Amino acid sequence: MKKTYDPPLTENSNAPLFRVDRAVRLAHERLASAIDMKRHHTSHSLAQEVIKEARDSLRKAEQQRELKLKELARAEAEF
Repeated sequence: MKKTYDPPLTENSNAPLFRVDRAVRLAHERLASAIDMKRHHTSHSLAQEVIKEARDSLRKAEQQRELKLKELARAEAEF
């Protein structure tokens, strides 16, 4: 089950959130492929390590998105 974001992830390459949203999307894909690798790979400890790293990168990408949203809100408030 994918997490829903508020505001939703943008597809517009000119949007200010595009880069961080793309990073979130890529982190989701990495995590999904790591989980799939665990199902089909014989080395479960290695797969578990990859899943842990993928979850960490997803968490960091989501934090970057939150920071960017705060930065945009602050810039809009100043304007």
